[in-house]
Amino acid sequence: MTLQEGAGPVHAPGLDETPLDPALLGLDHEAARCFLAAARCGCFMQAARSLSIKPTLLRKKLAQLAAWSGQPLFVHQGNTVVLSPEGRRLRQLFSARLGLLDLPRAQHEEQPRVRIAVAETLLHDILGRDLLAYLRQHARVRLDLLRLDSTSAPAAEVDVQVWLAPEGPPPDPGFPCDTLACLAPLDYLPHVAKRYSRESSRPRSLLELEDYMLVDLSGQSALEALAPWNRAIAARRSGVTRVNAYEVQRQMIQWSACIGLLPHYVPLIDKNLLALPALFPQPMTLSAWLAVRSEASERDEVQRIVTLVRAAFEERRDWF
Repeated sequence: MTLQEGAGPVHAPGLDETPLDPALLGLDHEAARCFLAAARCGCFMQAARSLSIKPTLLRKKLAQLAAWSGQPLFVHQGNTVVLSPEGRRLRQLFSARLGLLDLPRAQHEEQPRVRIAVAETLLHDILGRDLLAYLRQHARVRLDLLRLDSTSAPAAEVDVQVWLAPEGPPPDPGFPCDTLACLAPLDYLPHVAKRYSRESSRPRSLLELEDYMLVDLSGQSALEALAPWNRAIAARRSGVTRVNAYEVQRQMIQWSACIGLLPHYVPLIDKNLLALPALFPQPMTLSAWLAVRSEASERDEVQRIVTLVRAAFEERRDWF
């Protein structure tokens, strides 16, 4: 719901006319901060995002402030909500006393930076939607997001890293960390679009695979865990397309009658894709890992990102 400026003069007391203590006695400073954000943004939802709080809490604080004032702060004008005369008076009063009220000018506050590196596959399939929701609800965060591809070395200058590594001993994230956790195993299987492969004619052996175009994600040839697939690619003299982006690989499989190697859970996301487990009986597995830099692990904003990552994988636990 948007807010607009109401019409009519406002006579707000000046600093000398209204002493601080009587004018602000009993004021909830957090409610005043919420009110100024709503008046500044012109929208309750955007004000809540700017303050990184839920809209219900914002409305509760505004109701508390209206009760303190004894008058409504907003009024309806047609399909919009505007500041009432009392709302405009309070906005002027509070704005003049930001320092005395210890109310920061939110648009000028410096926020701590959070640096996160995520494997492209995991960002696209698992974490992307949750990160978008987080940013939508927290408009004032500072986030540096680095995408890791299959060949990327662990990122040294990040606070949180989510990446893929072969099964076995815990991998080195490339920096000192307090948290190093395996989030989930990802079994890799060839996939084809259902529209291009009837059940009676689907390839069930490497020989039958010769009639299909294979799409390979650049960098996967360096991963020993995917050796069976890599050998099939290396043996080809034609019928191979190499791409450097996971999303492009998915599109090639879905729309170009290609067969490509994807995590086993992909058909749960895209019902148009079908796994072909019989082609490679040997398992091809990578594990998703989470690492948190030691010196950043206690910061609230870093802990929120870590909680988001863990919750995203836990929500999809049945995929693995």
